Amino acid sequence: MKKITNKTLLFFALTLCSLCATAQGALPSDDIFRLRNVATGQFLTTAGGSAQPVTMTNLDEEDVSTHWTFVVSGAYYNIDSKSETGGTGILRAPGAGSDGGPYVVLSTLKAPPAADTDKTWTIYHNNINDTYRFGSRTTGRFMYHDPNGTVTHAVVADTDDRSNWELIPYVQTPVVIAPDEDTSTDLNCPASGEFENNNTRNVDIPNSVNVGTADDRSCYSDYSESMVNGKTWGVYNITAGSNHWDAPNTLQPRIERSLPRSGETGVGSYARFTGTFRILEVGDNGSFGQDGSYIAQAKGKHTGGGGPPDPAICLYRAHPVYGTGINADKQVAFDIYAERILERGGSGSGREVVFLKQVNKNEEVNFELEIGFREDPSDPTKKIHYCDAVIGGEAFNYNIPDPERGLESGIRYGAYRVRGGRAQIRWAETTYQREEVEDNTNTPPADDIYRLRNVATGQFLTAVGSSATPVTMTNSGEPTNTHWTFVESGAFFNIDSETVGILRAPGANFSGGAYRVVSTGAVAPSSDTDKTWTIEYNDLEDTYRFQSRTADRYLYHNADGTVTHTTAPESDTRSVWEAIPTSQTLSIANTELNAPSMVIYPNPSKGDFTIAFQNLNTVNVKIYSVLGKMVYENKTNAKKINITNQSFTPGIYLIQATTSNNKTYHKKLVIQ
Repeated sequence: MKKITNKTLLFFALTLCSLCATAQGALPSDDIFRLRNVATGQFLTTAGGSAQPVTMTNLDEEDVSTHWTFVVSGAYYNIDSKSETGGTGILRAPGAGSDGGPYVVLSTLKAPPAADTDKTWTIYHNNINDTYRFGSRTTGRFMYHDPNGTVTHAVVADTDDRSNWELIPYVQTPVVIAPDEDTSTDLNCPASGEFENNNTRNVDIPNSVNVGTADDRSCYSDYSESMVNGKTWGVYNITAGSNHWDAPNTLQPRIERSLPRSGETGVGSYARFTGTFRILEVGDNGSFGQDGSYIAQAKGKHTGGGGPPDPAICLYRAHPVYGTGINADKQVAFDIYAERILERGGSGSGREVVFLKQVNKNEEVNFELEIGFREDPSDPTKKIHYCDAVIGGEAFNYNIPDPERGLESGIRYGAYRVRGGRAQIRWAETTYQREEVEDNTNTPPADDIYRLRNVATGQFLTAVGSSATPVTMTNSGEPTNTHWTFVESGAFFNIDSETVGILRAPGANFSGGAYRVVSTGAVAPSSDTDKTWTIEYNDLEDTYRFQSRTADRYLYHNADGTVTHTTAPESDTRSVWEAIPTSQTLSIANTELNAPSMVIYPNPSKGDFTIAFQNLNTVNVKIYSVLGKMVYENKTNAKKINITNQSFTPGIYLIQATTSNNKTYHKKLVIQ
């Protein structure tokens, strides 16, 4: 038998060692890689900014913060991040005195190649298990995933797998061209003028699958339809500068569909649109403010002026997200933003732009948009004008400023705005519904001139003397100085005396007494904050409360006889008033009138309740949730309906009763 000598063993050991580790030039390619630690399975991830420690994560392979390339720098390599945000440059291996901690590896903003000693690395490849070690220029130190979670360059043996890394190639897939995508490089309107349609903007095809009336202001193309993934899609393609309809450099190109608006502002009124969209391309003009195209918008006019005549309230804007590598010049995804008004009629600085979510190119995304009026949960006497969207299953709700100024709720969708390039939006499975409920909460009495009688005291509001004189209360409603009219002023009302001027609600420092209500010589209409009022009507009791513009203060007959505007609940009848027309004699007014009405009891209810009718014959009763969904309907000639075992979920409901002569009555129901 051949004798194995020490020299033979040494030869085999050296041979194995040479097979195991090879320095420099051992990278499989110059592609993009993800660096996975052998011991922990996590991926090296760039920091959120320069000079910040890198981290280890389990982020998805598409997340570019885990993407790295290796760039030759002399006899070494830079390890370069492919992230477009945060630490976008090469890795740095500081020394013991680093601000991030001793030997903690940091991101930088420096671009490769760089020869800096602390930014260059030696790469060692283990041929047997196809793993790598990255040696810093500090002798004997290797990039290391520390047990405490940090990434350092540490002195460790190659048997410690926290210093060993797998290189996972990031294989890019070319962005797919959709079957119905317009790939033409010519973005001009056809010279033939075939899409100009100069006589009408309502350019459509017979029996289009998308709901609404077309509004075509682009000479690039007309609305068409395609069949993709088993669905029929409405095709909306527009290009920059293609609005041939409006004056040059005024309004942006669009092919949109408008939907009938909900023209009432009562609680339970709404407009609701649903559909599925695909985005193939949006406008790009080189800056955030100029980029993007709108896919849908909520609209609605308002009182009090300000802004355009038909303002947008909340718009949904898609911005381009470009790929990397082979997709570097292609739109691969889209960031969806909400552009919301901060004030009625707001534009420019009067709006906010809020990121919502990202969707992929050609991804089918479910979309819901509802704009309407619901009860303010913090104050049942007030309402909220809301704009709620659901995009791909995620809810994004928004309360519109100054809800009392809102006059309607509308929706448009399609493709709108392209300041550079082209926009291509697809819509399928579109539906639309609306509900209109009359608002009785801010409605003045129907006749012209009234006496205002306090419910608690039975006395009448009386103007005395001249301007800046406090009003009083008297026992007779016959004199002219007890007669008042209500004059609309924007979203509010002036209370106007027949003998002096309109009422004023001063503040705490008024010389005539804190919050003392006074007559003025001002003529209606006036928009002055201290001379305008909100009128709240209780249709069950046929009474009114008059709220000043000082938060939560109401016209109030004090026990000392003075009249102020005071914080008071509705149950305090000194803040409650009857409005008795001067055309009606007081002898009649002092008797109980047999006015038609609807009463609900108990209210709040645990689930079972009764709806009683007074002087109403045949009525059709509907009950709606606060989201506008009808949950009950019944037509009856009876004087009451007992509703039991309906399994209403706790919340606020609106009960609507419509008579055979089309008069409608509303009541709120609370289910506990």
